Amino acid sequence: MQLSIDEQIEKIIEDLNVLPDQVQRASIFAMNRTAEWMKGRLAKDISAEQRIKLKLIRDRIVMQRANKHNLQAQLLCNFKSVFVRDLPSIKQTSVGVLAGGVMYPHAFIATLKKGGKSGVYRRTTTKRFPVKSVTVSIFDDASRKVETLIGTEAKQVFEKRFLHEIRRATGAI
Repeated sequence: MQLSIDEQIEKIIEDLNVLPDQVQRASIFAMNRTAEWMKGRLAKDISAEQRIKLKLIRDRIVMQRANKHNLQAQLLCNFKSVFVRDLPSIKQTSVGVLAGGVMYPHAFIATLKKGGKSGVYRRTTTKRFPVKSVTVSIFDDASRKVETLIGTEAKQVFEKRFLHEIRRATGAI
């Protein structure tokens, strides 16, 4: 017979006389490990779907860990646009720039004197300057992934980690 997570927690607390400090510590560990799992999974999913380097996505997700003064772990995500210059296999064609399997018409690859960094640009007027960097928006896909991850798998991962940590804290492993 399979017990629900609430029944398992109640049974462990009754059987082992778990102290409130041990429950708090186990929940902090479980929250932090769940947040680490979510960060990795989220970065991996977005990177695979958008065909963007994993490091670029990982760097945009910052984790604030839970502690005894702040009983919540947070993922701060910066899912603004990604520069096309950071996509794999950039090629200049007669129509525009091909980067990561996507064609960006009327774009060109150039190294500007001001920054000295090579990039992919488009002209904003019919004249030579000003130019604007070409970017790819990842916000919609990222927000959809966050919602599905939180809605389905994060709760299960937290419950599994919490049970493990409570057993570990009480020596019941």
